[in-house]
Amino acid sequence: MVSLRPAPDDFAGSGRVARGLLLLGLLVSVAFVFITQNPYDTGDSIQHYLYARFAPQHPLNLLHSWAKPFFTLVMLGPAQLGYRALMLFQCGLVATSAWLSYRTARGLGVPYAALAILCCYAAPDYFRIQFSGLTEPLFGLVLVGGVALAVAGRPAWSAALVSWLPFVRSEGFILLGLWVLYLGWQRQWRALPLLLLGYAVYSAVGALVLHAPGWVFGQNAYPTISTYGHGGWGQFAVGLFYLLGWVIGTLAVLGGGQLLARAARRASWRLPSFRAELLLVYGCVAVFVAAHTLFWVFGIFGSAGLVRVLASMTPLLAIIALRGLEVVCALGRTPAVRQRIALGAAALMVGFLFTGLRMGLRWQRDFAAPGDLALAEQAAAWYRQQPGAPVRSVVLDHPGIALALGVDVFDRQARPLAFADGHPSVAQLPVGTLVFWDEWFSVVEGGLPLEMLATDPHFRQRWAGAQLRQADNPGRGVARLVVFEKVR
Repeated sequence: MVSLRPAPDDFAGSGRVARGLLLLGLLVSVAFVFITQNPYDTGDSIQHYLYARFAPQHPLNLLHSWAKPFFTLVMLGPAQLGYRALMLFQCGLVATSAWLSYRTARGLGVPYAALAILCCYAAPDYFRIQFSGLTEPLFGLVLVGGVALAVAGRPAWSAALVSWLPFVRSEGFILLGLWVLYLGWQRQWRALPLLLLGYAVYSAVGALVLHAPGWVFGQNAYPTISTYGHGGWGQFAVGLFYLLGWVIGTLAVLGGGQLLARAARRASWRLPSFRAELLLVYGCVAVFVAAHTLFWVFGIFGSAGLVRVLASMTPLLAIIALRGLEVVCALGRTPAVRQRIALGAAALMVGFLFTGLRMGLRWQRDFAAPGDLALAEQAAAWYRQQPGAPVRSVVLDHPGIALALGVDVFDRQARPLAFADGHPSVAQLPVGTLVFWDEWFSVVEGGLPLEMLATDPHFRQRWAGAQLRQADNPGRGVARLVVFEKVR
């Protein structure tokens, strides 16, 4: 078992400092839940929420490969109370992850461990992703929880916990390999079978419900060849700086160099704490980044090159950044000087958020309502005034429109949905159906160009709206939204 004694260089009352930082970060996050109008991502973020929101009416949502079964199960309760309740729950996940990051850093003897909490909240993308319905916060919590248990000398509990990782995000299967190496290195043979716990449970459930015990791999939602193309080798390496900002990112790079220096000392390899840090902290980050880089370069496994996935590594990156801070603080000759350096670095982390730089926080981009959701609300207001609403059949691709309309997106008989199973043919749609066409999801995901509806005599345009994209966030947000009605 690794000792939780504070490092020689640390704050007086480190535990109180950590609790104070955690409380402050959580209070700020909760305040933003009621301020922000931006769900971070207007596609996957909302669609994950919809899967959880309507799981009681459609239980098979709990076994959907893309939605991620364990994630949907955990989010089931909060989602019944609405999207902002889900945001609050995500804030709780991030707060718990930040605390476990601190506990892990302290267990590893990292100086100024309390600042791991600050690193989590001062990482721009990790702060913003609290207000989403995405899988990254829960994945990060399960991951850092597994590392914390391993560091605390509880390998069996660690293995059992991380066995659920693949059912929060598919990359979890890859990271389980690091636990195999770590447990084998530590000769914890009895803990190894527990890495299969999550897979065994979901395979058994699949056998009973889906009559397919091999459904976990047989119904994989990600095609071998991605429909989003491919990109360059530096996408995710550079993305780390966008995730962390320049200050924390630079410290993380220094932390990587510090690991190499420690690895060069033979005595380090005999320490259980070093093995855990090497494989489960640095190893997880390195393997995660390398895997996504390969997926994107070779255009496989549905990769869209989204660097937001790196947010799930933030609790571990916070520990690595503190190792970098240890290098910087070593420049001070006395504990008092080193503490002033640490406090200066903490001030820079927070100050960076408000510099106005692209990697920091920008109010209009990060917390104002995105253009596509503003259009969805306008269209929803029009829809509620139409005869037959809110039971009138609709077809849509954009999850944000489904959220604005308040429709059960999985009730295919009442509301045939384009994004669920591909666009139904014109002949199959009942007269009176409203088709909500948007400029991204309908075209890229659904393969439905505007001209197909505009020139089809079976359809008539009923409403149209446009919203300028924000200058600093062109993104893939909808610029136009057009509603057609099937008239014959």
